[in-house]
Amino acid sequence: MPVLGLVLVLDDASDATRACARAGLSGFPQLELGSCSQHRWPATLDTATDAEVEARVEAIRAVPGVAGVEVVYADFEDLLPEGA
Repeated sequence: MPVLGLVLVLDDASDATRACARAGLSGFPQLELGSCSQHRWPATLDTATDAEVEARVEAIRAVPGVAGVEVVYADFEDLLPEGA
């Protein structure tokens, strides 16, 4: 199961933008949000497969209020072949 550490960059630091983004992000049960600081929001994303990673990140990037997604950590270790 790939696990990603993300920083979601919001359009701005307003409460309205944060609320809009939170509403859109609530549709991603595999996304766990940390505490938002200004216009940057740390998060973790768990996916079932490596093929799902890109689709989920693109879908998160499309959420209103989210200006960008920075991948700061990626763990694909459990997808490595046995003995690698």
